[in-house]
Amino acid sequence: MIKTDVKELATHEYEVHVTVAQGEYDRVYADQMKKLTSQAKLPGFRPGKTPAHVIKKQFGPKIHEETVSALIQSHYVTAIESSGLKPAVQPMIDIPSVQSAEGFEFTMKVATWPEVELADVSKLAFNETTVTVENADIEQVIERLMKSQVKFEIEAERASENGDQLHIDFVGSIDGEAFDGGKGEDVPLVLGEARFIPGFEEQLIGKKAGDDVVVTVSFPEDYQAAHLAGKAAEFATHIKTVGKPITAKNEDELAVLVGFEDGAALNADAQKRLAEEAEQASYSTTRDAALDALIAANAMELPEPLIAQDMQESAKRVLANMKEQGMETPEEMLKDEAFIQEIRTRSERGLKLSILLQQVREKADLNVDDAELEAEMDRQSQQYPEEQRDQFKAWIKSQKEQVASMQDALLERKCIAYLVEKATTTAANTSLSDWQAEQAQ
Repeated sequence: MIKTDVKELATHEYEVHVTVAQGEYDRVYADQMKKLTSQAKLPGFRPGKTPAHVIKKQFGPKIHEETVSALIQSHYVTAIESSGLKPAVQPMIDIPSVQSAEGFEFTMKVATWPEVELADVSKLAFNETTVTVENADIEQVIERLMKSQVKFEIEAERASENGDQLHIDFVGSIDGEAFDGGKGEDVPLVLGEARFIPGFEEQLIGKKAGDDVVVTVSFPEDYQAAHLAGKAAEFATHIKTVGKPITAKNEDELAVLVGFEDGAALNADAQKRLAEEAEQASYSTTRDAALDALIAANAMELPEPLIAQDMQESAKRVLANMKEQGMETPEEMLKDEAFIQEIRTRSERGLKLSILLQQVREKADLNVDDAELEAEMDRQSQQYPEEQRDQFKAWIKSQKEQVASMQDALLERKCIAYLVEKATTTAANTSLSDWQAEQAQ
């Protein structure tokens, strides 16, 4: 009933020419015409009694269009199976405007998944990294907390200093006229943090609660609100309170400030949290090294349509994440060469790893059973209060995408463990603080 002819266009890209027998086209055309004849209401003819030549003259193009659509729907899957190809993305269909006398013809451009014979895993070589927590790492955490955990004690007659927290009301004006966004009530302001327009905070130093101050400043030339950029403004400011910063004098006082019994309990919590971070850092660093080695050992060429589709999906995810974080997503960004190259690099790496890890799973016969999924749900539920854990697990189980994502993550861990076991690895050790500095760079 159909005939297919496959022609290779490029690596993993093919054109499939499909011919449907003329008799099949005629049969479907007749069915479409019969259906339309029963529905057509034309002046001078009773419903269902319009002559065929009138229907064809009036609706010929529409009947042909619906016949073509029906034929493609009926024979698309058969044509793909007949070609012997396994599409990686939805094939592109093209219908010639001029048809041959042999029957109805259309072509499909098909991109297929690369067929890769996995390289010998035992010949891979990479570092197996262990990230450790040192006393200096814990000390850094305590030091950061010492600086960040500040309480402010209000003093009625205190003249404000850098580091003090003021609560202020203000109304801004330009040339005597108030402007949108220039008013605030009971706004907290720590002097010296430079949160306000340059020059604003300095004019409040030495002031007391109850003082009224007219602060004179100029908006920066590059100010984000274009209608205010570069303009001189006055802010009628009322100081409501002045608070002196109170910091912990030692670890025991700091512990109480952040909700622990004493310094020992605070240190134990810091050690536990850092150990968890170090464990994850050890895995992620070793995983990246293993996957880099896997890609390097298995050269492959990806079809361009597959890359293009993944790039489009990746760009959408990046833009969606930026919007969720309240960031602007200018159209020019999508045309930026550096952005496009970054997305392409991510897509190519992700696609290659998807293919290779599937090969690893099949070779090692790796699977995740229900008990392992349940154990992972239990582990993740520990971040919630005990009374909410069953509710969390019930919610996860009701989310198919969440369960699939969890299963994929567990399978990836098994793949990495298999690669570490079979490959030649070199032990590498680093402190958590050094690892964090490397990530920041």
